[in-house]
Amino acid sequence: MKRKIALGPGAASLILIVVILSLCMLTMLMQIGARNDLSLASRGTEMITRVYELFDHSEERLAKLDAFLLRCRKATEGQDEYAYRQLVEQNLPEGFTLEDTEDGQYITWKDSLGKRILTCTVKLLPPGGTERTAWVVHTFAEAPEE
Repeated sequence: MKRKIALGPGAASLILIVVILSLCMLTMLMQIGARNDLSLASRGTEMITRVYELFDHSEERLAKLDAFLLRCRKATEGQDEYAYRQLVEQNLPEGFTLEDTEDGQYITWKDSLGKRILTCTVKLLPPGGTERTAWVVHTFAEAPEE
């Protein structure tokens, strides 16, 4: 025996309403997802822009340091390396620190961006060559918890 399932006009309307509501819910979920994606992309773009501005600032500080070292070289022209290094150590611009180690002198500076810190370190080269510094460290990392 075969059974006949008969759907009346009320059942068809009910199925149509369920389909329409399902489509509306999917549309709302897609819109919420798109809005969240836009927000995330905007925050990412802003952070990347700020990081590149920070790296740009560090390059400007390196140029400032290089100009300072050039002035020191010209001031100690004809003198020994010790006089040059003493002049650099005594007149180092604010924000830069000089560290003496066994393998040379290093100049370090730090810039911060929220909880992140950009640490830059260059090695001070002897006054005889054309280059005055050599990059050693250029790291961008989370600040340590205090």
